[in-house]
Amino acid sequence: RMLIIGNHGTNEANVCNILKNGFETSIGNYHWYGEGVYFFIEGVNDNITYLAEQWAKDQAFDKKTKSYKYRKYAVLEAHVDSKNDRTVDLRVKESLEIVNKVRELVKQMCKCLNKKMNDNEIWKYMKNKFDIQIVIDNTYIKFSEDRKNKISSRVPNCTIMSVLDVNIINKDNIKLLKKGDI
Repeated sequence: RMLIIGNHGTNEANVCNILKNGFETSIGNYHWYGEGVYFFIEGVNDNITYLAEQWAKDQAFDKKTKSYKYRKYAVLEAHVDSKNDRTVDLRVKESLEIVNKVRELVKQMCKCLNKKMNDNEIWKYMKNKFDIQIVIDNTYIKFSEDRKNKISSRVPNCTIMSVLDVNIINKDNIKLLKKGDI
């Protein structure tokens, strides 16, 4: 078994519902590591509260309308308990090899079904076929400070975890770490 502590940045208006009912899965085809709940975890950058805060602040701004969706943010901490064999850690060569094999299979399936292929299709397949609960990876997120300074990079600046099965997030241990104004 594996216990991972993660930080999640969100709109402060979501806090009461999350503390009462737990997290809700983000749905859609354009999530990096499938439909799930996303957390910053220790790895490339151990200041995960700061990363979650920056994420929440950046997500508040709607680029299309050029206005804020919300004006107050919050950072929550959660404990996630999973089995090692239900975790895909893309920082590990063996996991990458498996995911690349699955990608080739999913590409063929999508081609036969005349369906658009994206990474979300890979994670759906792996969740359904292998009961994968968590995906972990080092990645680069261009936070607002980097955007303002016109920084372009591919070097990872954080480690993120996508929890594909919300039932493994311990609802009793979710706690509010920080809140503030955008």
